Amino acid sequence: MSTRLFEPPRPPRRWGLWIVSALVVAALVAVAVVRIVDTAGRCGEGVREVAGGECVGVTDGAYAFENMKGLSSKIHDENARVAKSGERSVAIAYIEAMAGGSTDRGPEATRQAVSGAYLAQRALNAERSTIPKIRLLLANTGRGDRHWNQVVDQLIAMRDKEHLVAVAGFGQSNERTAGAVKRLRAAGLPMVGATVAADGLSSRMAGFYRVSFPNRDQTAAAAGYLKEQQRRHPGYRVQVIRDGNEQDSYNTSLYEDFSAAARRTGLTVADEVIPFRSGEGEQTTAGNALSLVADKVCGSPKPPDAVYFAGRGRELRRFIEAAGEGGRHCRTTVLSGSSALGVYFDTGGAKHRAELAMLAERWKYSQLTVYYTAFTHPAISREVYGGTGNGPSGPFADFARVYREEVGGPTTALASGQAMLGHDATYTIGKAARNAVVVYGTHQVTARMVLAMLEQTNGRSRVRGISGHIAFDPDTGEPVDRPLALVELRRPTDDGEAGDIYRFVAPLSIGR
Repeated sequence: MSTRLFEPPRPPRRWGLWIVSALVVAALVAVAVVRIVDTAGRCGEGVREVAGGECVGVTDGAYAFENMKGLSSKIHDENARVAKSGERSVAIAYIEAMAGGSTDRGPEATRQAVSGAYLAQRALNAERSTIPKIRLLLANTGRGDRHWNQVVDQLIAMRDKEHLVAVAGFGQSNERTAGAVKRLRAAGLPMVGATVAADGLSSRMAGFYRVSFPNRDQTAAAAGYLKEQQRRHPGYRVQVIRDGNEQDSYNTSLYEDFSAAARRTGLTVADEVIPFRSGEGEQTTAGNALSLVADKVCGSPKPPDAVYFAGRGRELRRFIEAAGEGGRHCRTTVLSGSSALGVYFDTGGAKHRAELAMLAERWKYSQLTVYYTAFTHPAISREVYGGTGNGPSGPFADFARVYREEVGGPTTALASGQAMLGHDATYTIGKAARNAVVVYGTHQVTARMVLAMLEQTNGRSRVRGISGHIAFDPDTGEPVDRPLALVELRRPTDDGEAGDIYRFVAPLSIGR
C-alpha cells in the first residue's frame, strides 16, 4: 500500500522571482548574524545591547560599561582571584544606571560609588582566614533605569546559580527603583541602598536597608537648622521653592516632608510657595520656569534670608544661573536635599569647562550661599569616631589612601560622599555574610541568612563603616545613630574647574 501523502499540484515556478527572494532573505540573515555576533562581542555574556546602543545587564567585570573601564578590569581580576582560590564565596550585585545620565546623577558620581563598592570587596577579601569571599557583580539598568525589569530578572535567576546573597547600590530615587526594590524584596533578595533618599522605599516588610538617609530625615534636620537660625536672628525669613512634578517621588516627598517638619518644629515659613515644574530630557522647559522663580526670589528689594529648594540638583543649578543673570545680586542662603550634588551633574572633563565657567560667573554675581543635607562627608568620620578621623580613631585615612592607589584621581572627589556610601553598603552586606557563618554554623551562606543578619545590624552588632557606624532601625531598615552633614556646595573656579566644591559646615542631628 502506498504511503505517499497527497500532494497538491505545484504552481508554475517563477525562477527569477525565487532567486531574487532567496538572495534578499540570505542578505537579511547575513545582516542579522553579523548584528548578533557584533552585539555578543561588544556587550559580552550577561549583557545585551538595547535601543540606543547601550549595553545593559549583569557582568562580573568582563564587560566594561561606558564609564567603568579600568575599574571593571580590577573587579574582574578580583573575582577571578576568588574563583581560583577555591574558597567558599558569595556574590553581591551592585545595581545602578552605570553610565549615569538619570535625572541628576552623572557618570562621575556613579563611578565613585562603584569604586567604593570595589574597595569594600578588596577589604573583605583581604581579611585572613575568613569566609565567604566576595565576588562583586555590576548590574546596569540603563539610562534612567529604563531596563530595570530585565536586570532584576537576571539577578533573581542568579540567586542560586551564582550564590547571589544581596544587592547593593540603587543610585536614583524614582519609580523604577521602587519597582526593583519591590520585586527583589518579594524574591527574598535583601538589599542595602547606597545613595537613595525617597521615603517610599522603606517598609515594615523586611528586605530593604540603606546607609543613606531618607527625605524625612533630611528635611527634619533642615527644618531644625533653619529654626535655630530664627531663634538666633529674629525676623529671619524662610521661603520655599517646590518642584511640582508629581512623577518624581524625590522632590514630591522632599516638599511634603519639609512642610511637615516645619510644622513640628515651629519653623515660620512664608505663606507663598513658589512653584515650578521639571521634566525629563533635554527639551524640558524648567529653565524658563526657574527664571521666573529667580525673579520672584531675587527681584524684591530684600530677598528672604533663606530658601528651601524642594527639587533636584539639575534644577537647582538652573536656579543659581538664573539668580545671577545680568549681573544681579541675590544675597540669600539656599538649602536643599542630597540631590544638590546634581548641580555638578555630568560636568567632568574639558568639554564642560565653558559651562562651569558660566556657572561660576553667574554664581559669583548672585552671591548665593548654597547648603545641602549630605548623606555623609569625610568630616563625619571625625565627628563619629573622634580625634582627627585619621588613624586609629577613624577609618577614613586608610580608605583615602587605598582609593588614591587603586582608583586614582584626586581624593577631593571623596568629599561628595558617593564612594564612602558605595563602600559602606557593600561592606555591610559582606559583614552580614561573615556573621551568618558564625550564627548558622555553615559554610554555604544564603540570601535568607544575610537578610536575618542585616536585621540584627544595630546596637552592639553595628558595622564600622567609612561614613560612621552602620546600624539599621529593626522596624524600617533606616539608618540610625549617625549624623547627617550640612555641606556648602561651592562655586567652580573662574576657569571652569570644579575643584574643592564640598565644604563641611556642621553635623546635623535628625531629631526623631
